[in-house]
Amino acid sequence: MTLDEFLDNVCQRPLPQSKIAQVRTLAKELAEGAAEDVWDTTFSARHIDRDKHPDSSPFQPDYEGLARYFDRRWAETTAPSLMLLVTNQYLTAEPHDRFRTYFTITRAAFDLIDDVEPAKIFISYKRSESSAFALLVLARLKAEGLEPFLDLAIEPGQQWRQHLEERIRNSDYFILLLGPTTLQTQAVTRQEIMWALRYQCTIIPIWHNGFQYQPGAPDMPADIDSALQNTHTIRVLEESALAYNNAIVELLNRFGITP
Repeated sequence: MTLDEFLDNVCQRPLPQSKIAQVRTLAKELAEGAAEDVWDTTFSARHIDRDKHPDSSPFQPDYEGLARYFDRRWAETTAPSLMLLVTNQYLTAEPHDRFRTYFTITRAAFDLIDDVEPAKIFISYKRSESSAFALLVLARLKAEGLEPFLDLAIEPGQQWRQHLEERIRNSDYFILLLGPTTLQTQAVTRQEIMWALRYQCTIIPIWHNGFQYQPGAPDMPADIDSALQNTHTIRVLEESALAYNNAIVELLNRFGITP
């Protein structure tokens, strides 16, 4: 696997919001890169002057490939400090001089490769259009040890709205199943998307049954329109068992799972 292929693969996965989960994600991906011979198990990192660069990590890897990984993968947030990985026994550290430290990826980090991060996932769908697909997604995610929620039997009403909003507020990821009529005016799905945006869930749209999003629809809220235009989408390319399975495999890959 080349460096670019590795970066394309890992950067498709949503980053967790929890700082502790981010430490595990960084450790796991450092181990994955070493396992794929993208970089070595031991690497050196230069010390960064935090007085001059207060927003930077205290260490900058010397190897260009690792530096590219940090720049691309962690572009939207600050990567966990390498010393946090040392504290959690995912790396060992050996100071070389006052400018550099050598880090070695430990067995504990490699053990994370086969682990699945517990993630709270909300599956949004229109019952009349995507029920069968939603149940398939639910079953496959549960089989991989994830924690998906699918609204199966909640009755409409004020309590129903509060329940769904609370579920979305406590979710890390929002899987959005989109068919041709899912986003019609007054559709419940629109409200669920607005909640997902409000609570900063990672949104993963999946188009199926011939759905094609048309940007700039006059009745579409601007926030939803922007999110659907700018979010990477999984597409079911045809109505076949193979195409649906391929979409599920791509979804699982987003969570670092290779079925």
